[in-house]
Amino acid sequence: MKNIGKIAVLGAVFTVSASFAFADSISLGSYGSAGLLGYNPTVTVANGAVEYAGAETYSTVAAIPATPGALVGQAGTGFTATGVESTELNPSSVWSGPVSNSSWVGINANAGPASTSNPAFGYYEFTTSVSGLLTAYSGNLSVYADDTTEVLLTDSAGTSTLIAFGALGTDLHCADNAPTCETLDTVALNLLAGTDTLTFVVEQAGTGPVGGTGDPSGVDFAAVVSSPAPEPSSLLLLGSGLFGAAGMFFRRRVAA
Repeated sequence: MKNIGKIAVLGAVFTVSASFAFADSISLGSYGSAGLLGYNPTVTVANGAVEYAGAETYSTVAAIPATPGALVGQAGTGFTATGVESTELNPSSVWSGPVSNSSWVGINANAGPASTSNPAFGYYEFTTSVSGLLTAYSGNLSVYADDTTEVLLTDSAGTSTLIAFGALGTDLHCADNAPTCETLDTVALNLLAGTDTLTFVVEQAGTGPVGGTGDPSGVDFAAVVSSPAPEPSSLLLLGSGLFGAAGMFFRRRVAA
């Protein structure tokens, strides 16, 4: 019976050691309240629902700054945080379908390509956060947008620009250059321990009249990030410590 006990404990040691050899992965993605035509795919992600924070609007289409900040647009205006959850949109054939494990979102159900009404020309800000990270994570972020979007990351180190606005050009559906409603933009995403917030400043600059049809607005994103697996040397030290603890247990069992 003593031998059986030893084998069981050794098995536990090997099991615990092996579990540390794999990186931990989490998924992030855009989603909001249900939108048009019952479009509400199952989305299982670690970040909070995308919140519509506010907008800077203007009467005519404005040029996008070469190096825009978080709150760009007309001088003297700014976003007013509302904390209102954004609305999921139903991507018609005008837009590419959402990235896996995500949904297109916008300021309201009619902001999407189906039953569209134009939002006013301007910049629309959306935010989402992932919190409680105990270590750093890294991976890739993929984004669609109409017309285009700037993406910012705020963490314990401050705020940085992950994606700059794409050039609007002459495309009647969305911008000419990624990120657009048809061209996916994928960049590296590195999260720090604590709380990390992604901000999407969507540029709405259509060809039709404000409030008219044919030029919708929205954003879609998804990401998978992983924590680094321990170095082999760290695993060796961990295994040595566990074996040492098991040895002490065996000696106590024999002494008993």
